[in-house]
Amino acid sequence: MTGGREPLRRFLLPFGRVGWAGVGAAIVSAGLRVAVVPLFVGPVFDGVVAQGRLDALPGVLATTGAAVAAMSVALLAQDAWLARAGASLAASWRTRLYDGLLKREPGQLPGTSGGLAGRIVTDLREVETYHQYGIGTLAAESAAIVGILGVLLWRAPLPTLALMALGVPSALLLGALGRRLRGQADRAQAGSEAVVAHLQEGLRQHAVVRAFDAEPFMLRRFASANEATRRAASRRGLLSALQVPATQIAVFAALAGLVALLAGRAAAGSMSVGGVLEYLTLVALLATPAQLLPRGYALARQAEAAGRRLVALADRVPGDDAPDRPALGDDAPGLDAPDPDTPGLDAPDRQAPGDMGGDESLVLDDVWARHQDGPWILRGASARLPARGLVALVGDSGAGKSTLLAVLLGFMPAARGSLELAGVPLRSRPDAIGWVPQSLDLMRGSVRDNLTLGRSASDDEIWTALRAVALDQAVNDLPAGLDHPLTEDGAGLSGGQRQRLAIARALLRRPAALLLDEPTANLDGASEEALVRTLRREARHRLVLAVAHRTALADAADLVLRLHDGRLDRVQAATADDATNAGRAT
Repeated sequence: MTGGREPLRRFLLPFGRVGWAGVGAAIVSAGLRVAVVPLFVGPVFDGVVAQGRLDALPGVLATTGAAVAAMSVALLAQDAWLARAGASLAASWRTRLYDGLLKREPGQLPGTSGGLAGRIVTDLREVETYHQYGIGTLAAESAAIVGILGVLLWRAPLPTLALMALGVPSALLLGALGRRLRGQADRAQAGSEAVVAHLQEGLRQHAVVRAFDAEPFMLRRFASANEATRRAASRRGLLSALQVPATQIAVFAALAGLVALLAGRAAAGSMSVGGVLEYLTLVALLATPAQLLPRGYALARQAEAAGRRLVALADRVPGDDAPDRPALGDDAPGLDAPDPDTPGLDAPDRQAPGDMGGDESLVLDDVWARHQDGPWILRGASARLPARGLVALVGDSGAGKSTLLAVLLGFMPAARGSLELAGVPLRSRPDAIGWVPQSLDLMRGSVRDNLTLGRSASDDEIWTALRAVALDQAVNDLPAGLDHPLTEDGAGLSGGQRQRLAIARALLRRPAALLLDEPTANLDGASEEALVRTLRREARHRLVLAVAHRTALADAADLVLRLHDGRLDRVQAATADDATNAGRAT
């Protein structure tokens, strides 16, 4: 999607046929509101009162009453249709933005999760409010002004032209205030986004905050963003409030001059009393648009600011154009061919200790990768891994173990090199990889939902996966079994249970390779031992590649790889402890 005025107009124009129908109803309602005055005031004063024709009164009342009833129906249709259109527009953009953000590479979101959520919800609320109340107001009151001025020009052209000239300062003042209001709306939303991010961070880290008595620290961090948001919102409210009285003062000044002019025409006999009253009633009717148009204009300016932010966010979501792959640069030596003297897994004629033989499952060939324009993290990493077996990945802190997993998962592009699974490019087989992240975050919802994540899976398949990780009995003991609801982050389950649930979720994909990022980092000795046994069992059926910072997992592995200086080397079984000790927890 590209930015510019065209996408922004989608937020400011009526949405869909229902929205345009609502605008049509608003114009009809305004036209009937204006028509009531010449249908009622002139006939009553010049016909019924001045001429004493009381028999004409029922007809005048009937005609006027029909116009009022039709106006009410049109007003109802206006509000209902525009509210529906605004809700539909907001819903469609929530889905569009959420879908685009979910498709971004992990770690590449254009802001914090809380800030982005707050921005989407708040900005779309501004847009929806404008569609529900602002568009109808602008359409109806603009139509009312045009209708009133048309009738006034027909009745008395010269005074009406004078009135229009006197209304120019009001329009100029309204425009100036609107520009200031738009700027304050941008600042208020930026502050609101920061406030949401602070709130989410503090509530998410609630246990840490309480354990370290960090409430004052968190409140101090929150205070500046909160105060900045308060100031911006207050200024926005002031500017919005100023538009009505400022416009009213300018309109009253114009009316004062007009009344003096009309009084002189009535005294000269060029206008009847009924005509003067009708004219003044129509002019007085202009007070309603004078009050409501600034409010509609303010809603439009706030919606424009919100729409601009949403368009900018949508432009940062990957779409038609894929991101450029990073250039290798001059600091990538020896790229034309692998160095035959480099020890490690890129030498096919070497039989490394612990190699189980059999068909190759996962092949990395001369893989280079880095974050943006930073230093190279993977520098020609190569490996040939078996179709089945437990492989432990060790290395110093910051060596790039998590980066290697990100490349295998497709979260991060490789600048050079190839990755294949059973002879097929890995990127063409995303479902063949199962992943267990280091974070044990679970989603709100049932155990079943956390396992399937919307994929189709029978109960037998789910229970098979739970048995594979020795979690079937624990889930069966829950009050609702698979349908037992979990709160945020799986509260109520132990760390070991959350870890095994995450593994079962990955196994439901029936992956050819299972990747785990520090699976034993947060487990006690008994839970670690149970998890290692589980991984050993699964390694009989598929490749299990696990980042290991503790010796138990490396000791149980069929093969230990060490990531050093951006390359992968085998580690002799006797030195596995040394390798894991060197690469303890990051």
